[in-house]
Amino acid sequence: DGSFFLSVPDSAVLQVSFIGYETVEVKVTGRAMLEISLRENTVMLDNVIVTALGLEKDESTLAYSTQKIKGEELNRVKEINMITALAGKAAGVQVNKNSSGMGGSAKITLRGVRSVSGDNQPLYVIDGVPMSNSSPEQAYSAIGGTANAGNRDGGDGISNLNPEDVESISILKGAPAAALYGSLAANGVILITTKKGNSTGKRSIHFSTGLTFEKAFSLPQMQNSYGVSDVIDSWGEKESLEVHDNLNDFFRTGLTSMTSVSVSHGNENLQTYFSYANTTGRGIIEGNKLKKHNINLRETAAMFNKRLKLDGNVNVMKQTVENKPVSGGFYMNPLVGLYRFPRGEDLSYYKEHFETYNEERNLNVQNWHTFTEDFEQNPYWIQERITSRDQRTRAIVSLALNLKITNCFSVQARGNVDYVNDKFRQKYYASTAPALAGNNGRYIDSGNEQEQTYGDVIGTYKGKFSDFSLDVSLGVSISRKKANELRYDSKTASLKFANVFNIANINMNTSAYISEQIDAIREMQSLFVTTQIGFRDYLFLDVSARNDWSSTLAYTSRESRGFFYPSIGVSCLMNRVLKLPEQVTSGKVRVAWSKVGNDIPL
Repeated sequence: DGSFFLSVPDSAVLQVSFIGYETVEVKVTGRAMLEISLRENTVMLDNVIVTALGLEKDESTLAYSTQKIKGEELNRVKEINMITALAGKAAGVQVNKNSSGMGGSAKITLRGVRSVSGDNQPLYVIDGVPMSNSSPEQAYSAIGGTANAGNRDGGDGISNLNPEDVESISILKGAPAAALYGSLAANGVILITTKKGNSTGKRSIHFSTGLTFEKAFSLPQMQNSYGVSDVIDSWGEKESLEVHDNLNDFFRTGLTSMTSVSVSHGNENLQTYFSYANTTGRGIIEGNKLKKHNINLRETAAMFNKRLKLDGNVNVMKQTVENKPVSGGFYMNPLVGLYRFPRGEDLSYYKEHFETYNEERNLNVQNWHTFTEDFEQNPYWIQERITSRDQRTRAIVSLALNLKITNCFSVQARGNVDYVNDKFRQKYYASTAPALAGNNGRYIDSGNEQEQTYGDVIGTYKGKFSDFSLDVSLGVSISRKKANELRYDSKTASLKFANVFNIANINMNTSAYISEQIDAIREMQSLFVTTQIGFRDYLFLDVSARNDWSSTLAYTSRESRGFFYPSIGVSCLMNRVLKLPEQVTSGKVRVAWSKVGNDIPL
């Protein structure tokens, strides 16, 4: 019946709370018996969702399309790149996984392609703060990416996170939803809310592990009726050929192991969350390996009767990928030689003898049934003698402060530093196709460093006046990105001594490639406001505006004006106005208009 007995001092203040009801504070002051009733909190009873800038709102009142996915959905089938687990779980979200295997990037598009020439990836936001999702290199031609370096997929930022640390994901699909992030969110926003310590006073330990097996899928069906012609083709006379399963013999069963342990502890005033994850794997191509370590520590605290809240987080990741497969194209792609190998012939000989000793050169050279001057090479030579090592170290440090000045007004300040360091080395042994490497081989040594700092201050007012409700947030933000890069590539200039892979051995002539970028800085300063006016909890007007001043506009006529991004929307909850049939649980009509766009590229 809700009765209870407490022994407290006469000056005590009782705080009574329950899920779905507003919290009530009652002073004792000499009373021996108290009768307390709680009032329903309609916002809490509805589905609260994290929106732009980390603001929590009632999902039913929004004038734009959003979708929330719980963290458990991302871990039903464990993926190294957690964002690929969104495939099939959200309407209008297209997920394309790169064919470069473990540690590879993923392309996400929300409601189709928006830019013909630019990047169509959405903005990723962790606990209200934008994160860097850039890649140091991507393949964009038949030969490869930077300086024709061989179709390298440098990975992306979102794959660095531990999926076990994710509490939920909110997807802001349309432009009205993303307008508050301005040019950063021209392609939509994916909001990630991470876990924090519990406040029950109990220590909880969560352990999970998973094994994933991979097999090459949808291999082409090869004919066994026409044999060798012109040494390299399979357009010979029709005959009964000996069957060799060269394709399946080339690939192996891939295996990925993901193990995570987390500890959560705390009380009403202080909460701690710590997690460690270890990921190891081997790909479907021999020599392809991955090792990844994630460490995450989050501390949250409430002080001064919960008027001041602090939230600090440190996330560190170390990843090493060896011999990452190419993402396509002709060059450095073992599938070219594998698929073109003459039918009826046994490839196993070239597997065991992918190289032979050359007495004139006093070293081993590539062995293949035909010329290797162009794009076709022995697939086992590519596997064993074109090797790479990709290392990434990343640290994300963030701090947030929220001060509740009155019951209606609060101020929030946040800061974040996102540091990424990539090191890439690739070796091409002597006798690799001359279109790709010099006579003595090729060596690539690349270092890429990026640092993104972000800060914002937001004031929020929430109040209710008779039949009207008002929710206003006004803020400023600054985002600064600094990049440094140094890349050495011998290309066809070759090496002084065959198969000696270091920078000093590169022939530094006009055929070699050297690129250096020192403190390339891009900065954006922003002012934004968002307002929601509600009438009787069924009719809502949402208005937001943001102005960006980008450093790319320096010394132009728009330097002082920047870019302006407005948005306006109206939503009406029909189930709170009209009596709907029992079969219809809710109904909503919404109309929205907005304007967003991309920044000027560097």
